[in-house]
Amino acid sequence: MSRALHEITEDMTLYHGVRLSQVLEAVYTQGKKDGARTAFEELDKKIREVHKAVPHKNPGKPKKTK
Repeated sequence: MSRALHEITEDMTLYHGVRLSQVLEAVYTQGKKDGARTAFEELDKKIREVHKAVPHKNPGKPKKTK
């Protein structure tokens, strides 16, 4: 990893350095979004399983008395 980074930064100008930092920041941000999306998808899946496991029905209207 360090060798690859050394090769990339060997002849780097200020412009390319800023561009590299922007790309790395975008990759980091996308990784956070993907991780959060995965976590929320897992939670949604488990919540659907719980809804199926608990047989809840609304009681409806009460019966009229005469």
